[in-house]
Amino acid sequence: MDDKATLRRRMRMVRDLVDDRLIRSVDLWANVAALPGYQQASTVMAFKGFKSEPDTDALFARVAADGKRLLLPRVADGDIEVCDADGPMVTSRIGVDEPQGPALPYSIVEFVIVPGLAFTADGYRLGYGGGFYDRFLPQVAVPNAGVCFAEQIVPDLPVEAHDIRVQVVISA
Repeated sequence: MDDKATLRRRMRMVRDLVDDRLIRSVDLWANVAALPGYQQASTVMAFKGFKSEPDTDALFARVAADGKRLLLPRVADGDIEVCDADGPMVTSRIGVDEPQGPALPYSIVEFVIVPGLAFTADGYRLGYGGGFYDRFLPQVAVPNAGVCFAEQIVPDLPVEAHDIRVQVVISA
């Protein structure tokens, strides 16, 4: 099995080759919206898609249409902070748009949508290497879903003791 750095490069290329990203993103968010954890939540923490990640504009519109409060992550001092999505955004040093409003308590989060470069069917995740979600998810302990395009689901990944599984993997 390849090491994580090699897999990250490969999975970025795989994701970059998805040519119907916008249409499949809409399908992806419909699949997420069908989850009981999403349906029961009044606050949904997502992420702002960038580069070839699933397009999140349709997700944000769905969350609003469903009457839910959208939360987004911001990285500060190596950890995820939870912020409202309706405030001003600033591009981070790695190119991700992050909210600039005040940090909110983790207790406000009721459902988390987790990005990743690759997932296994049983929920192991290959992220970007910062460990942000591995530290964050155990602290919120709410329903969550990893999201990706179908090509990003792999049979296995190198797993370390600190790697946290997502509860369900949703793809399109």
